[in-house]
Amino acid sequence: MRENEVEKQFVAAVRAVGGQALKFTSQSMNGVPDRLVLLLGGKCAFVELKAPGKQMRILQRKRRRQLEALGFPVFCVDRLEQIQPAVDALLHWTPGEPIPQGIGAKIPEMPEVTLPQGDTQSKEPETQAQDAGEEVMPL
Repeated sequence: MRENEVEKQFVAAVRAVGGQALKFTSQSMNGVPDRLVLLLGGKCAFVELKAPGKQMRILQRKRRRQLEALGFPVFCVDRLEQIQPAVDALLHWTPGEPIPQGIGAKIPEMPEVTLPQGDTQSKEPETQAQDAGEEVMPL
């Protein structure tokens, strides 16, 4: 099954309960979820739709974390049987309450990133460039 089939069924399920699942894109931010879900009562959520078994990219997971920090639910749906539980969870969710967890596809956690340790501030710019493998042109 393809992603567009999951997406088409999801949009139909949201419409069936009186809501809208608007295609969401951003010209200034990559990695945003596919659909902005608007439901009666001022409820707003985001849903990323995937083909079965596909996972959210790291940037998409970062956007999820950012949106949830603002209080918006973000679900990932990759199978038809996940659609109705996701819609039901949003219908029963009250803004300001905890975001429903365990709905839809499992979303892997963000990988931990460790920055290199050391004193890079005291080096001359030429030394930093050489350490990075860059060619240094004399002035």
